[in-house]
Amino acid sequence: MKKIKFIKMHGLGNDFVILYNEGKKLHDEKFVKKISNRKIGIGCDLVAFVDDSKSKFSNLEVSFFNSDGSRANTCGNALRCIGKNYFDNNKVQNLVVDTDSGLIDIQDYGNGNISVDMGKPKFDCASIPMLSKTGQNELKINLSYLKGGVALSVGNPHLIFFVDKIDKKLLEKNSQEICKLNIFPDGVNISVVKIIDKSLLKVLTHERGVGVTEACGSGACASFAVANLLNYVQRKVCVEMKGGNLNIELSKDKHIIMIGKAKKVFEGIFMLN
Repeated sequence: MKKIKFIKMHGLGNDFVILYNEGKKLHDEKFVKKISNRKIGIGCDLVAFVDDSKSKFSNLEVSFFNSDGSRANTCGNALRCIGKNYFDNNKVQNLVVDTDSGLIDIQDYGNGNISVDMGKPKFDCASIPMLSKTGQNELKINLSYLKGGVALSVGNPHLIFFVDKIDKKLLEKNSQEICKLNIFPDGVNISVVKIIDKSLLKVLTHERGVGVTEACGSGACASFAVANLLNYVQRKVCVEMKGGNLNIELSKDKHIIMIGKAKKVFEGIFMLN
């Protein structure tokens, strides 16, 4: 029986199991499902495997796996958690993480806040990725709740809808219908956005491989990116989600910066048969 040390953390209720220096031997769907299970495992939305980087350009290498065992390119809320843990242990204020989406800069923003540079949003179909006969990233979805839709990548594929009312049940129902259309070969995170004013958005996200979550960092960034592009909001906004709020802003070089808190819940040992 193998003993595996872990840390349980969350960013606005979006929770993670973080494993350090286990290499790639546990990058297995069966293991991820077991450790993510809230009855027979630890329970989480996503598992993050963190290793010391072999590159001179980064401090850590991180691989993300959704609770269903599928791989995610990145995760904004998990990156804040990894950043906080690193800053607490190393007494530094800057960190570079190597992910499937590339290098990501993380900073200790002060007062318990962690900032993550999520990079430039990408709207071309190849980068998302998305299958489109017209080559356009704007969809013409016409379901009972979700209508229209703008696709983009903020490390992960996202599909954004603007609504007058946020409805979790209808989001779940229509998200499942969209997934059956096979437009997104790697799956997609689907967010509904209600614009309160130029500086405040309300967002709820159905994450691929997980379902509707308390908060989604990259979903908040993607929602802001589309709203800003359409001139619905200014360059700095607060994104309100069920689990809490994130501050999102557009930098001078058009990178999306996400700022919010991250908390350690507990740490322990997982017994693997």
